[in-house]
Amino acid sequence: MDILTRSKKRENMTSRTGRDHARSFDEDYQDSTRRLWYHIRCWCHQRPCWGAFCVLLASLLILWSPGCLLQNGIVPASTLWAGLLVGGLLFAMGLVELLAPSHALVAGAAGVVLSLLSLITALGGFGIGMLLGVIGSSCAVAWKPERKTISRPVFWSVFGCSLVMVLGLTTLVAKGKLAIATPIVGPFTFFAARVECHNNHSITTISQVDHRTPVVLAFSDFCIAHHVVITKPVLGGTIRITQGTSIQRGLTSETVASHSDVSQAQKAGLISTPASLTETAAVDVETNIVSQQLFASAESITNYDVTISFV
Repeated sequence: MDILTRSKKRENMTSRTGRDHARSFDEDYQDSTRRLWYHIRCWCHQRPCWGAFCVLLASLLILWSPGCLLQNGIVPASTLWAGLLVGGLLFAMGLVELLAPSHALVAGAAGVVLSLLSLITALGGFGIGMLLGVIGSSCAVAWKPERKTISRPVFWSVFGCSLVMVLGLTTLVAKGKLAIATPIVGPFTFFAARVECHNNHSITTISQVDHRTPVVLAFSDFCIAHHVVITKPVLGGTIRITQGTSIQRGLTSETVASHSDVSQAQKAGLISTPASLTETAAVDVETNIVSQQLFASAESITNYDVTISFV
């Protein structure tokens, strides 16, 4: 009996010790989690955290459109790189607001300007990026490091002024006084009743997009297209852009395949070299052209009589 009693006592002590260890481990884990969460909250409380996150998200949205256009699309080449520059600088301002809150005022002011510029250079991240950038930058401008709070009057003042400037820019764009980048990411269908291109040069080469597809690389000083219709499927519907006239200057394109019913060339020349094949023509009239382009860009695009519809 003594032996059985001692063994039961030993088992009870062992189980009690195991429960005590498990309880202490759970308490330590909960304490460490609470401490970690406390430090995170303190860290976020010492800087305009949510404003910085809004700016970082806005910069990613603004960078997304030019990033896609590096692979496929039509956009003025100068505004393409300007959009990447604006998005990159806005991302840097978000990091400054997050990591150096003492400079939040300067970074926020620069963020407001960059967010407004994104409307011209990258279509404002389709509007959403520009709005998030303005909100986050306004929070940074209104941040008070000594009180670790956001001044609501300053925030609403900066935000209201920014909205007024956005309204002014939109009015200038609607009246044709200000040009903006209007990215069209492929695939899309481009139809034109008549196209006139001047000073054309084309060579056969390998695409600079994927570095493996054979393409015809064409250069034109400027092209004038009449009665242009661009259609693109989006979310089960179709966006239809109709333009009376479109003038594109400094046009560069990579054509994968093309076909035309009738082609008449005058004063045409074909120059063959070991590295390339160049074809020039003074006048080239082609009818019912169907082509697939891998990439196209232009230094500037001017559109007249534009209407946009969603069907």
